[in-house]
Amino acid sequence: MILERFIAARFFSFLVVLFFGLTGLYLLIEAFEKLPDFLDAGVSFFTTAVYFCLISLNIIFELSPLIILLAGLMTLVTMGKSRELMALRSIGISTRRISMPILAGAMILAVVFTTMKIFLIPEANKAANLILKMETGVSSKDRGTVAEGGRLYYRGKDSILTGQILIPDGSMLADVEWMFFSPSYKVSMIIACAQARYVDNRWEFTRGVKRQDEKSSFFDRLSVDIDLTPQDLLAIETPVEEASASQLLKAILRLRSLGLPYHKQETTLLSQLLYSFLGVSLLFACLPLVFFRVEGGAAVGLVLGTGIGFGVWALWNMAVSMGKTGAILPFIATMGPHIFLISAGIWARKRFSF
Repeated sequence: MILERFIAARFFSFLVVLFFGLTGLYLLIEAFEKLPDFLDAGVSFFTTAVYFCLISLNIIFELSPLIILLAGLMTLVTMGKSRELMALRSIGISTRRISMPILAGAMILAVVFTTMKIFLIPEANKAANLILKMETGVSSKDRGTVAEGGRLYYRGKDSILTGQILIPDGSMLADVEWMFFSPSYKVSMIIACAQARYVDNRWEFTRGVKRQDEKSSFFDRLSVDIDLTPQDLLAIETPVEEASASQLLKAILRLRSLGLPYHKQETTLLSQLLYSFLGVSLLFACLPLVFFRVEGGAAVGLVLGTGIGFGVWALWNMAVSMGKTGAILPFIATMGPHIFLISAGIWARKRFSF
């Protein structure tokens, strides 16, 4: 246990250094983009600091696979440089025992980051976006559209709309409340219904009530010509990318029950659940490279592992994009890189006598 604790402590020490270094670099890039907006709006230093602290959580999650990989590789490289690996192997300690604390630590971290993505990061992003909108005015306000938590709020020229998003292109809404008013802001008509669809350049409302001229009437189907198209509701695509796992799951079940495509939501959900574990799969595939005796020693393994890490990261993003468009199945898009890396790791262990 002493050996395992020693290796795990070194792994986590490199992890902390990499997190602060790479996250700080990304925050610096973000500061160059957003800081002028905060300065122009006269936002206080405390509020600005809170905003960057909130967005740093998502940055940490996005960097987690590469940081886990680099921390594991650097742990073994430094042990190799100080002849610790040679000493351990000379007394009969296997490479599997040496690498086990690193893989176990990587697995624990992947679970922690995935839990953060499910429960903490969506709320942090929502708070950060609220600060950005309220303090700087940078939002979708010009289009009159706000999408929060999968629900649409639209302020048009002569109407206010709220509804639950069913399709990302905006042609189908549920739990709709649509209020129309005159130029003098007097309410002229209110429509509340279970569902609304945009068909043949008209909005069709299903199972609801209409109130107009102080009179209310119920309807099963109502067609109204409204000067508003789904293209005007551009901001409703945002929740698909920023929604929490529970919101995505509800959207998938709702779209499936309606017989509508849900590959974008399913791919996004699976990518949230499996993204951090990419670091574990990368370590499993790349650790044999560090132990493989070639000219240059463990440093060569570090270079090769880093190159593989960036390549797989790019492959993951490409596969997820293809899964969202429906070009490949969401399961293949998100599990394919893991299967490839695990298979490569098994082959490398047999090839290099790991």
